[in-house]
Amino acid sequence: MRVRLTFPSYHNILITLFCLCIGLPSVSMFYSKPRIWSEAEKRVLAPPPKQPTSLSELVPFFSSLDSYLSDHFGFRDFFLHRYQRELKKRFGKASMHPHVIEGLDGWYFYNHFGLFQDFLGQRALTEHQLRKWQDQQQKKQNWLKKHNIKYLYIVAPNKHSIYPNYLMKNSMELKGVSRYEQLSNYIESKFPEYQINLHPILQSSRHTSPLYYKNDSHWNKLGAYLAFQAIFDRIAQWFPEEKFITNFEFAEDQTGIGGNTGEGGDLVRLIRQQQITETYPEVQKFPQCGSYTIDIPYPLSNVRQQPGSYSFTRSCPKRNLTAVIFRDSFFVPLEPFFSENFAETIYLWKGYDQQNIIELLEYLTPDIVIEEVVERHAFDSLQTKDDQ
Repeated sequence: MRVRLTFPSYHNILITLFCLCIGLPSVSMFYSKPRIWSEAEKRVLAPPPKQPTSLSELVPFFSSLDSYLSDHFGFRDFFLHRYQRELKKRFGKASMHPHVIEGLDGWYFYNHFGLFQDFLGQRALTEHQLRKWQDQQQKKQNWLKKHNIKYLYIVAPNKHSIYPNYLMKNSMELKGVSRYEQLSNYIESKFPEYQINLHPILQSSRHTSPLYYKNDSHWNKLGAYLAFQAIFDRIAQWFPEEKFITNFEFAEDQTGIGGNTGEGGDLVRLIRQQQITETYPEVQKFPQCGSYTIDIPYPLSNVRQQPGSYSFTRSCPKRNLTAVIFRDSFFVPLEPFFSENFAETIYLWKGYDQQNIIELLEYLTPDIVIEEVVERHAFDSLQTKDDQ
């Protein structure tokens, strides 16, 4: 026997579905945990309005309430994501790249690998993870020390860490404790001798000139130079007999597309606005010592040669020491300064790899191994199944 829906029951189903569709967003809004940040819009959401205490505060209260309800409407991010997806699919347009935050006063910030969540303090490490991270670094130090090699570990600060005031309005009120700040608190700011904390050196309140590009995720040449000086202050303590070149002159500030590689800021390139210019410091040209070669003259494993991230060697016969440097893109403006101070510098664009040191020991013993990593990747070694 076939059962046919009568018109009343069919209408009841439609009414029920309609009520669910219009009611679920409200239910979601009131029962979900309040959010600070919208991943879909890359901005801070409106906070709950303060209760009015007088008649004159009623109008601002309802205005703030309207903004709050609009920002926290249930499934808002889903609907916006779908809208942006269809906009790009149907019309080839997009409002903003998902990994770029447009900050204040023309500043742009990178938003990938949990950068903003880290800024808000939402990626906290456990005490076990902090202890494990320190143990990992200490093992590198102990192994290199056994082979009479100095070890120096450097974290290049996130742009968010140095210029939080340009990230968004009320940024300091929303800021939490980042993972690197957790580490600093955990060891009570007493970093081992082989680790350099560049954060206090680069804090923006201490410098009148910008140390990072506005349109790029990296530090500019002045920021890199200040880091270089701090690094070589430490290296000079270990090799007092060496005479290092640490004073370089700066020319007049330049206005152009700039960027870490001189081809425009990586952030504005992501949003297809690479024509945007800014003013940035420029190092005065100087005669560079020695030669440059992309071909590493040693058989090293797991060294990939890719455009934009080549590993290479630099030589300067006037110097005495040999350095091996594991690095990332933040080392681009540091390289000219470093290369003036070592007889041979082996730049490996990759994370620290002890196997490469073992392989090199068959041909030479480096005087120093330097590991540089940007803050957002400093704790990647903890991302194991046990730690997630």
